Amino acid sequence: MYLELVAVIHPQYVNLNPGPGGSSPYDPTAKLNKRVTKEVWQCTYCKRTTVELVWWEKPEAKDESEDADDFVGTLRRTMFPEPVPRSLQPEVPGPIRSLFDEAARTEAAGAVRLAGAGYRAVVEEICKDQGATGRTLYDKITNLSSRLPPDVIDALHEARMVGNDSLHDGLVYAQEELADIAELVTEVALVLYVQPAQRAAMATARAARRASGKSA
Repeated sequence: MYLELVAVIHPQYVNLNPGPGGSSPYDPTAKLNKRVTKEVWQCTYCKRTTVELVWWEKPEAKDESEDADDFVGTLRRTMFPEPVPRSLQPEVPGPIRSLFDEAARTEAAGAVRLAGAGYRAVVEEICKDQGATGRTLYDKITNLSSRLPPDVIDALHEARMVGNDSLHDGLVYAQEELADIAELVTEVALVLYVQPAQRAAMATARAARRASGKSA
């Protein structure tokens, strides 16, 4: 994989491409505490290109022996090609898929707190579709314990807690932590809707083949 650091685009634009003489120009943002860079990645095998924005910060040195001049990447977002948001399969009821699509688009935009709240809303809609009863979302999820496997219940509670943290405490989870929640919700939808629909379709196909074979 080949990487070219094209430019610092914030707090001011600085072109980091080498000049005619082959040397990179002076970077006036090097002594700042924060900056955003644009990186261009190209696969050395297929030659496809990706453009990413990277947010950088300089951590505070804990003692004089530490080097505080090095930036640390805190967030990375793909700008090209445009990220494809997650989606649920068509066997999942429309209201659940619609909420999940909104949460996925929010996640792709980097708004992790809103995405956490969005995935919580998906869990609430799943509980509603499953006929769960209870005063709180915790109660509704727990009400499904007699009908759903323990790992599904745990996944629903995990998504609920991340949503609560995002809504009530303003807690910001890392992108990969939120991605794990999205995968948990996807697995729940697979167990509750996709696999039963697939099994029903296969049962229908077998019944049709059986009937056709007996009538022949």
